[in-house]
Amino acid sequence: MNDYKVKSKRYTKGMKTLLNDWMIAFLFIALFALCCLNSDFRTTTNIMNVLRQASFVAIIAMGEFFVILIGEMDMSISSTIGMVSIFFAGFTVNMGLPIWLSFLLVVLIAIVVGVVNGCLVVYGKMPSFIATLVIMNMLKGINYIYSDGLPISGLSDEFGQMALGKLGIVPYAVILMIVVAVILNVFTAHTAIGRSFFAVGGNKEASRLSGLNVNFIAILAFVMCAILTTIGALGLTSKTLSGNVTLGDNLLFDVMTICVLGGTSLTGGRGRVFGIVIGALFLQVISNIMVLMGINTYWQWVVKGIILVVVVLIDSFSKKE
Repeated sequence: MNDYKVKSKRYTKGMKTLLNDWMIAFLFIALFALCCLNSDFRTTTNIMNVLRQASFVAIIAMGEFFVILIGEMDMSISSTIGMVSIFFAGFTVNMGLPIWLSFLLVVLIAIVVGVVNGCLVVYGKMPSFIATLVIMNMLKGINYIYSDGLPISGLSDEFGQMALGKLGIVPYAVILMIVVAVILNVFTAHTAIGRSFFAVGGNKEASRLSGLNVNFIAILAFVMCAILTTIGALGLTSKTLSGNVTLGDNLLFDVMTICVLGGTSLTGGRGRVFGIVIGALFLQVISNIMVLMGINTYWQWVVKGIILVVVVLIDSFSKKE
């Protein structure tokens, strides 16, 4: 009888873990099936458009994923997106630099931003919310000083292929998202450094006592966030072929929602890379079907807010249990 109870508890715990880990996948399948009842939604063109729209935001969210995984938060990504966009366009259009060199320069600038964010949190002992909020405002000021608040247009059609190009019917953006997700999944699941993010987020003190360089892992999380934000920002810039300081102004909330939707715990230590991809698709499908139904854009903000509140409450109650 005791053996039966033990097996029953293990089975129940296993089912709860499965539901917690893959709930968003089950909900996405149900949502997608429901949306397919709409004839405009289920067209190949529209579905590919949904995938394309979700791709670059998903890559940015994968960057935020690493910061949240260690129990911190990067609020500067919106200004980092604007910085990458406007400086890349400035280097390429105004200064006439090759695309590859402009890319390297904005990546280096983003790495500096990530290191500064990490050092303020690790060595300055500042709460990550405050530290990155300060950097966000500083970057916004720098962006406006550099551009006078005006877009920089004139990027080449070749660069635009990053967002608009296709391999068959599959957009390059979707392929890039999948490649990035696979690489990051292998990194987090099968490398010592990748697993360290989970350990640090789960228990910083225990990780330090076990010999992990907690400070290095924390700074690396902010650097990875900055690099992945750069990739996503360049993809968003390639859609309009112009740099714009306001490009990321409305994306911070979406990125945070995607991370939480994807199963990343806001207190750190738990999450999956592919959960981020599913979370991005889930949010984009909702936005898309609301547009197709002619629902006002402002209602999309309300719905996204409700979704975030519900998911955070579920995450909170699951921890108490």
